[in-house]
Amino acid sequence: MYISDGSPATQKQGYLEGDFRLFHIKDKLQRTYDFHYHDFLKILVHLEGNVTYTIEGRSYSLCPGDIVLVDRGQIHRPQVDFTSPYERLVLYLSPDFLERYGENGSSLDSCFSTAAYRHSNVLRLKEDTRRPMLSLLRRLERAQNWQEEEFAGPLYCRLLCLEFLVELGRASMDANAQYIPTGTLNYHVSGLISYINEHLSGDLSIRTLSDSCCLSPYHMMRMFKEETGYTIGNYITEKRLLRARDLLAQGKSATESCFSSGFQNYSTFLRAYKQHYKELPKRSVRLKNSKN
Repeated sequence: MYISDGSPATQKQGYLEGDFRLFHIKDKLQRTYDFHYHDFLKILVHLEGNVTYTIEGRSYSLCPGDIVLVDRGQIHRPQVDFTSPYERLVLYLSPDFLERYGENGSSLDSCFSTAAYRHSNVLRLKEDTRRPMLSLLRRLERAQNWQEEEFAGPLYCRLLCLEFLVELGRASMDANAQYIPTGTLNYHVSGLISYINEHLSGDLSIRTLSDSCCLSPYHMMRMFKEETGYTIGNYITEKRLLRARDLLAQGKSATESCFSSGFQNYSTFLRAYKQHYKELPKRSVRLKNSKN
């Protein structure tokens, strides 16, 4: 699918129905991208444009061919200099899809875990390694457009997606793989984000966070909002809801998921979960069990 210049399809790019979806997007007109996150995984291949990509407080200056790896729940946005068009291939991936096809210790989301280990979200591969993977995405793009008319079209799309993920996983684990360093980094905000994600089930009061980063509460909250677009409270709630949803998908009860993800009050958790996911938390357990 090719999307250009803020068409209606572009507005729906944050939603994923099914196992995966590839978008080809080219923005030529000036626009601002807000900070946001997804409850699925995202791989972006940068094709053209002067772009600085910010993920969880870390910023990366992109070059054509760079592969951006955005895990679930990671707050991110691009900052674009529109002296040239911003063009990219974006692959959305369902966690269930990756889990379903991982086997014998070979996880199809290994590129994301490797990126986390290397403390960088951007992989810069050599041309001879990158070219075949880009070719796979181009073939997937064409196959998506014709999958309903072609023999075994959906199956062929799935095979192309899986082959791309296997090749990317192998390339990401290569000893010579280059994960680019951050260009700019607000270490206070980055440290806060790391602390929050490591202590979701614990005390994340403003006073506790302020002490952890050695900033006044006011300065800390103002800086966090400026750098991420989220208040600290909203960010913590989003992360705890995502953690609760993962626990529900693992078969945990709604009550256990509530308190294990850091909520102190079940009714508060229930209200937030229903408002955010438009369903009751028990429903996720039933859906997960129905697949087993």
